[in-house]
Amino acid sequence: MTSRISQNYFLVFNMFVLCCLLNSAQAEEFKLFEYIQSSGSKMVCYSASGLDPRSPANALNLKTSSLEADLKLLRPAFDGLILYGYDSSSTPRILYLAKQLGYKAVILGIWNIKETAEIDGVAKLADQYAERMAIGIMVGNEGLTFGRYEPEDLHFAVDRLKSQLKSNIPLSTSEPLVGYQHEFLLQFGDFLAPNIHPVFDRPDFEAKEAAHWARNEAMKLAKKSTLPLLLKETGFPHGGKPQFTSDTQAAFWKSYLAEGKIITDPTDNNWVYYGVAFEAYDLTWKAAASGMPIESEWGMLSPMRKPYPVFEIWRDLK
Repeated sequence: MTSRISQNYFLVFNMFVLCCLLNSAQAEEFKLFEYIQSSGSKMVCYSASGLDPRSPANALNLKTSSLEADLKLLRPAFDGLILYGYDSSSTPRILYLAKQLGYKAVILGIWNIKETAEIDGVAKLADQYAERMAIGIMVGNEGLTFGRYEPEDLHFAVDRLKSQLKSNIPLSTSEPLVGYQHEFLLQFGDFLAPNIHPVFDRPDFEAKEAAHWARNEAMKLAKKSTLPLLLKETGFPHGGKPQFTSDTQAAFWKSYLAEGKIITDPTDNNWVYYGVAFEAYDLTWKAAASGMPIESEWGMLSPMRKPYPVFEIWRDLK
């Protein structure tokens, strides 16, 4: 009888140890997930303040000192970057400078997911920095919703990436909230990364109501999936229409962040991460390209690198 009790005890104990090891392995599966769940993580969507990407030559002519000035000013508030695309003349410099300046995480972006040179460049750069920083890859941005590519192109890009990556790096893609009507996106990659913009989807909402709505929509989307979720884009512009000011922008982010940077569901060990700012700098070329004045007014800082009040909110956030 005693022997049987001992056997049962050790069986239960071994099962407990196994569960702990499995949970630990899940938490440590990706360095990026470890970073996201750390207490100090804060990320920002970054495009160079001095770059107009509509001409490929502009990236080549972009000064390294300009990139360094950008990243130095952001660093007191943020320790992680989210990029949108890959250019062989500028993206490697951004990663090099980010590492030198103490950034802990970078999510690389592939904009042209049908372009093999961009896919291959991202794969190589991700492996180069995988041991030095927490790295993720965003395969495309809003391309399904706006018709730049098809679901088959996403699968092609991921297959090519995985055939080249030597490191364990999480992948995702990003669409506006309406894009997640594509059911396959709810299980695509290793985490969800939606863009949820109340300015477009709920244009009558004031700042605080918009902040609550964005967080709630992210949580609802996460509950439809088995994947963790990083809310990649949301926010309030500080201009472009009379109702958008630096004060309303600050009010949005103050309310948005007051509820916490990360929510973890203890039932499945998944999380929803709200610790991403959109976006680093005002980008005047975006308004010209889209014909929408507000598209140049999302920044935490002006094109001349002058911070708006919202920057202090992110800088002081613990």
